[in-house]
Amino acid sequence: MLNDEALSAWKEQDRLATLRSYRVIDTQPEPAFDDLVQLAARSCQTPVALISLIDERRQWFKAEVGLGLQETPLDFSICLSAMLLPGLTIISDLEKDPRFANNPLVTGDPHLRFYAGAALRTLDGVPLGALCVLDYVPRHLTEDQTDTLTRLARQVMSHLELRRAIAERDERAEASRQIEKRQSLLVRELHHRVKNTLATVQALVGATGRSTGSFDEFYHSFSSRITSLARTHDLLTEDYWQTAPLREIALNELKPFAESRQPRFMLIGPPVELSADLAVPVGMALHELTTNAVRYGALSVPAGYVRVQWTLDEHEGVRKLHLEWSEFAGPRVNEPQHRGFGSTLLQRVLPMQCKAEVEVQYASDGLRFQMDVPLVERRLVPAY
Repeated sequence: MLNDEALSAWKEQDRLATLRSYRVIDTQPEPAFDDLVQLAARSCQTPVALISLIDERRQWFKAEVGLGLQETPLDFSICLSAMLLPGLTIISDLEKDPRFANNPLVTGDPHLRFYAGAALRTLDGVPLGALCVLDYVPRHLTEDQTDTLTRLARQVMSHLELRRAIAERDERAEASRQIEKRQSLLVRELHHRVKNTLATVQALVGATGRSTGSFDEFYHSFSSRITSLARTHDLLTEDYWQTAPLREIALNELKPFAESRQPRFMLIGPPVELSADLAVPVGMALHELTTNAVRYGALSVPAGYVRVQWTLDEHEGVRKLHLEWSEFAGPRVNEPQHRGFGSTLLQRVLPMQCKAEVEVQYASDGLRFQMDVPLVERRLVPAY
């Protein structure tokens, strides 16, 4: 722990955050720092010189000569005390100093005796560690040597500042490249989505026209389908046209029944994000199922209700969605005599477009629809 007097000017958590901001701990040796410890050892005529940085559990050496260690526990650190003191810390004989007489580096190998350290401080006075020189015998430094060690410590800080500035510049440049890449992918995805949407609208016009007998019926059916498509697209735009949550897609269709005094629907299943090319046809399928239930099925009578349930399974490394639509307490169900747009979508479009396996059962107690479809996991535009 650092002493209370030192903590009055800064907090240890802020000091550690400042140290981390230099992005230097546990980095590889660099010639600029290696040269500085060599100069410190040569000018002070000592066998050992270190650039020591103090984190929450150890002192780590960005550069060292003569010691042969890359780090030591804080209990071994002399620099921890030196970095908190003003000016240059010089201890002529460590063995005679009660603070360090029992230090393992003094009592055992390498039997250090002399220490001189200049604190490494930021421009606003936050200490990070020390540039120090050590010897195996008691001794002193000349005035020129102390001056040189102090100046070299300032050079260490200058290199650390330069290193941080370069790292921040590179990070900004990389962030800018990622933004440009994302924008390019977004434009490509938007073009793809617009083309697909126009093709879907064109298909809806033709299919709705063939399955309706009057302009009013065409207008009502086509408008409701376009509205459903728009709601799914609204969900997709929240994730850059990449995915939409299945629960929200289903809720968009069944929301008119959410405020009923008697529960009219249940949504049961884990969170699932559907890719855009799967979300649109699934959303359309749920719309057709809901519309059919409102006209002829369980939602056409007050006591009827719908259960939408889904699960996720994995087979041979491919995740699949299993979805079931079940209607209860509705009027008796009979298989339709002709295939309309909804039946075509469920039984033909989903298998062709989504590689889905579908089954429709016109059970007497309510319509049953189930689908097994592989999920598309790849994103064109990465998530933030």
